[in-house]
Amino acid sequence: MVVQLMGVAGHGVDVRVVGYQFPDADDPAKRFSWHMVEVSATCAEGSWTVSYPALTCDESPRLSRWLRNVADTVGSTPTGTNNTAVLPAVLSFVEPNLSLTVVRSAPATALIDIGLDLEFAPPWRSRHAAGDPCQIRCEVSRERLLQAAAEWDAEIALYPDR
Repeated sequence: MVVQLMGVAGHGVDVRVVGYQFPDADDPAKRFSWHMVEVSATCAEGSWTVSYPALTCDESPRLSRWLRNVADTVGSTPTGTNNTAVLPAVLSFVEPNLSLTVVRSAPATALIDIGLDLEFAPPWRSRHAAGDPCQIRCEVSRERLLQAAAEWDAEIALYPDR
């Protein structure tokens, strides 16, 4: 199963867990430490696919929680100061390869920036230090966000953290 966050322009990412970094380790703490994550990305400049141990096994569930929180902002009544929507915080991880940020929430969609840095960056943007990720902006419906969250939960269920 693949989790897809794709905008109408066809720019976005497919994300899936393809295994553990150390699947044969005798020590369970090491074996269940990192998920190998495969990202297929498309932006205006091109497409690429890469795999890397980008999420610790205990970080992985944060993605579906964040997607659900974003879905909850779509079409919601603003509750922040100056009558603005309160958006979920930026989602980032120990390895700075993947980040997600809500740019804005609208009545039917959320505009999300997906940051791909270091090992997840496009091959034409080789970098040796984090901090300037390739940003892919996509507008995603509430239904797609909830579906992506359910898909991610199913994805990581195949690779539990113990």
